[in-house]
Amino acid sequence: MRNHPLGIYEKALAKDLSWPERLVLAKSCGFDFVEMSVDETDERLSRLDWSTAQRTSLVARDDRNGCWDPSMCLSAHRRFPFGSP
Repeated sequence: MRNHPLGIYEKALAKDLSWPERLVLAKSCGFDFVEMSVDETDERLSRLDWSTAQRTSLVARDDRNGCWDPSMCLSAHRRFPFGSP
């Protein structure tokens, strides 16, 4: 039995999976959480503009699946360096 949570990076899973599918798959593989990616792609950058309802929906999915997403990897700075206008 582990004493610490074990997660998987979102990009290690198939890109075409929905968030509920990612969470279920991760849990079924023995992971406790999925780390969200916010990279330089428009699709993932748009997550920074999610509405309260969209964020709440993801949290509710976490509760139902028993798998959560407590962290994110922000690598968008490759496209938008820190301090750029």
